[in-house]
Amino acid sequence: MAKITDDSLATIEFILHWQSDNAGHTDSFLAKRVNIWRDIFPEKLLDKLKGAEAGDIIRLNFEPGTLVPLYSKSLVGEIPFRKFTPRTFGGIKITPSRGRFLPQGMLSGVIGVYPQTVTPMRILEVGEDSFLADFNHPFSKFSAVLECRIQNVAPKETETGGRLHHWAEEIFNYGPGMQAGLKDQKTDFLCKDFYARSDEKADNIFYNNPRLVGHVDSQASLNLKKIYSEYLSAGMDVLDLMSSVESHLPDDMNLNVTGLGLNMDELRSNPVLADRIAYDLNADSDFPVGDKLFDAVICSLSIEYLTDPVGVLKKAHEVLRPGGVLLIGVSNRWFPTKVTNGWLALHEYERMGYIRQLMELAGFEGEWGTDVIRNDWRPVTDKHYYATRGASDPIYVVRGRK
Repeated sequence: MAKITDDSLATIEFILHWQSDNAGHTDSFLAKRVNIWRDIFPEKLLDKLKGAEAGDIIRLNFEPGTLVPLYSKSLVGEIPFRKFTPRTFGGIKITPSRGRFLPQGMLSGVIGVYPQTVTPMRILEVGEDSFLADFNHPFSKFSAVLECRIQNVAPKETETGGRLHHWAEEIFNYGPGMQAGLKDQKTDFLCKDFYARSDEKADNIFYNNPRLVGHVDSQASLNLKKIYSEYLSAGMDVLDLMSSVESHLPDDMNLNVTGLGLNMDELRSNPVLADRIAYDLNADSDFPVGDKLFDAVICSLSIEYLTDPVGVLKKAHEVLRPGGVLLIGVSNRWFPTKVTNGWLALHEYERMGYIRQLMELAGFEGEWGTDVIRNDWRPVTDKHYYATRGASDPIYVVRGRK
């Protein structure tokens, strides 16, 4: 079996394990064309990779400041509002609010910042004439375990062409750390028209005809099942909120699943459901399940449509047994006319922090965490394969317990 050398190309799954507050986080990123000789790797990792072969797993501990620059107070500063240029995302005018991450490109007159700069800054405080902004990397205060799973090793035939990858940047530049909240403070996510949608007609009109489609590609669906399976056990009673033709639940656990969705034809097309309830959560968040209690409540690829998510999650908390788990899975695919404006205005990683705050408001005050899978292979038969450059849809899951 081929071993990694300077003349190798490899496929490596990088899995980041880290802690914030009382939360555990896991973030998986698939590196598909790792050039051992040319690419840049986190400290000490290259020496560990050399000599490894497909199937090997390498783990390294990294202290704060070794994967991304260490937190520095010098990167926290007061910004006058005259240097901030509001933009509109999803129909919402974005202005500084406590805890939010905003692209630095919304600033003007700041050295090294241009309108196209998407690097995030975090708003710490907002005053009358200025706001306090943190320009440190969102992960700058955290330590981590980096797990490297070698999936494939192949000889490199040529050194011409291609690009140099800085793998720490590939892993971290798209959001890890942003799901963590400010210490002892809530983020001001909500704003005017946050729960407005471009189509405000009743949802049961939109779903009057069944929409027998999946929101994500088949590999992303498998990844969602994989994450769910970590927190479910055989024989559990599960409530699938906002259910449809797919539940994204593991097939081998003999789960007793109740599906609550908008269209009965869609629910009938879902083979894993034992019970089916047609109900519009945006008409009334106090959904009917009789006297049933559940070991787990899941909500897959749908929470972005809710106009009263706290009310729905309060009811979910009510119907969970003590110790029961709530699992909310999202991606970056949705029906555009029905998604809330506020959801569109949030960074993909920031949405996990928003979901966590919804859980807290609904009574989920204990253990929580997030699991992410990004950049997996998209099936070559998928119609969006070339448009996505072969990348599967990302999966983000936020969990909480009663």
